[in-house]
Amino acid sequence: MRNLILLFVKYGNIFLFIFLELVCLTMVARYNTAQHEIFVNSANIFSGVLYNNVNGLKQYFKLSAVSDSLANENARLRKILYNSEVDKISRRDSLLSLDSALQYSYITAKVINNSINLNNNKITINKGRKDGIKKRMGVINADGAVGIIKEVNNNFAVVLSILHRSVKISAAVKSKGYFGSLQWTSDNPSILDLQDVSRHADISVGDTIVTSGYSTKFPPNHMLGVIDTFWLEQGNDSYAIQVKLNNDISNLQYVYVIDNLLSDEQNAIEEATINE
Repeated sequence: MRNLILLFVKYGNIFLFIFLELVCLTMVARYNTAQHEIFVNSANIFSGVLYNNVNGLKQYFKLSAVSDSLANENARLRKILYNSEVDKISRRDSLLSLDSALQYSYITAKVINNSINLNNNKITINKGRKDGIKKRMGVINADGAVGIIKEVNNNFAVVLSILHRSVKISAAVKSKGYFGSLQWTSDNPSILDLQDVSRHADISVGDTIVTSGYSTKFPPNHMLGVIDTFWLEQGNDSYAIQVKLNNDISNLQYVYVIDNLLSDEQNAIEEATINE
């Protein structure tokens, strides 16, 4: 209290001056039409800027929740999209029953660790066994394939990145039917090799490469990249094809883990005939 009294004694004249100035400005703004309009307009501008900045600050702190919500909505839309594609095929092709229309489900996950500079790169996501994640599930994002689930515990999972030497993805040349295995064998994180495409295949630079759908890990027609260059090596029956990856693996934030609801049935029947 003593310090407060000393403060008023020392700066009392300044406080009194400021108080009287505010009283004068208030009276001028209240009893003069022109000055009143100026005051109201200025106050509205000031409050508008203030509210806009406060709202921007609130939105900034909500970005994480908004991103999670958008990722979950995208997962729901992907489920509808890919299952509708399967449904179209099932209605056209008797080899697929109508029950297979509900084949794919998508689990949203956030990337919490990633590497691109190793020979065998891995990605860690913040979803695990309790969220329905299992080994060997495929992982994608909006721009293409990301990798394959390798290890899982209750809360986390490790993904073998598409930039991992052991990862092979069954891929096809879109609309042309030629297929092979897409694998990273170079040191360039944006270039992969498409192997085992016959030398008789009609392919061109710029052709789109998509998932073939021949494995249980990825649905068909998911974007992978485009043919960057290709050539025939002497004595080889297949093209050497380099594919420019559509996905920027160095900039992953959210991914979608693919739950193929029919994978167990497909694997079981394929394994039953493996020795025949």
